[in-house]
This record gives sequence, structure tokens and C-alpha cells, in this order.
Amino acid sequence: MRELARFLTVLLSIYNMLIIIRIILQWMNPMRTQGGTSGFSDILAKVVDPYLGLFKGLTFLRRGMLDFTPLAALMVISILQRILQSFGYSGEFSVGYVLATILQSLWWSIGSLVLGLFAVMLGLRLFFSYRRSLNSIQYISMLDSWLRKPLDLLHRTFFTGREVSDRLLLWTALSLTVALYILCSLAVSFLVRTLANLPF
Repeated sequence: MRELARFLTVLLSIYNMLIIIRIILQWMNPMRTQGGTSGFSDILAKVVDPYLGLFKGLTFLRRGMLDFTPLAALMVISILQRILQSFGYSGEFSVGYVLATILQSLWWSIGSLVLGLFAVMLGLRLFFSYRRSLNSIQYISMLDSWLRKPLDLLHRTFFTGREVSDRLLLWTALSLTVALYILCSLAVSFLVRTLANLPF
């Protein structure tokens, strides 16, 4: 049974690489027609696209031109790989370990990514607020379109509608984001250890 788990882990690693190759090929040539020649890309599509298609129904992962459903597909394979790999080498399987693996993967794939990107956008917006130029105005406008709702919520919550400068609001948001990231990382680490040590 452990040998089968190791073999499946290797197969999932190969399939994971095929998915990544397929994604890169789609980025390089998004307008490619589906019919016609039966080259490597077509064979790859027949192997990978049915699995990727399972995630197309997750509409909340698609925003305009951005499609994050392949990341969800890769995350599921990663979780399965880690579970099979653990069983293949230790011979032990527990519900607690599975839950710990899912929680850790969700945090690193979604939670930390979202908070990290938000912190980077806040940092860039702060940079442009100190270094204004003709070119920076378009970047400020673009960043403000993404940051406006969270910053408005922060303004209402912490400053109760008082007038504050953009810089103070941005520094507050960045500080809270970093603090939230640290707290969430500690909480997830604690929960992962607790779940992994469950006796069932």
C-alpha cells in the first residue's frame, strides 16, 4: 500500500508539471485555435483540460481577464501529493494530518498570498504618495481603484469619518496588514500542529 502511495505521488508530480506546461503554453499563445493539427499542445490539452475543467465552475476565482482556477487545481494536487507522500514514507494516515495539510495549503496558497499582495500594493501606493511625478499619477489611480474599498472600510472603522491624510491612512493599513499576517501565520501554525497531533 505504501508503494502504491509513493507511485501515485510520482504520477501526481508528473501531472502537476503537465498542468504548468499547459498553462504556460496558453499564456504564450492564448488565441490558438483548438482544431487542426494534433501536436504536443493538443495531446497535452486532452490529458490536462478535463481536470482543469472541473474548476471552471468556480466563478469567484475568475475576475475579468484574470483566471485563478488553475491555481485551485494545482493546490488540490499539491494537497493530495503531500497526503500520499506522508503515508508512503511513514505508513500512517490520520484525519488530523489531512485537515492540517488542507489548512496549511489554503493559508499559503490563498491567505498569505492575498495579504502579501495587499501589503505590496499598499507599499507601492505609499511610495508614489511620497514620489509624485507625471508618470506616478496613473499608477496612483490604478492602485486606488483596487485599494479604495478596503481603505474606505478602514477609514470608517478606525477614524470614524474624521478627515485624515492619505499617508496616515496608508501607513495604518500597511501596519494592520503586517500585524494581521503575523497573527494569522501564528494561528495557522498552532492549528496545524494541533490537528496533526490528533489521535484519529
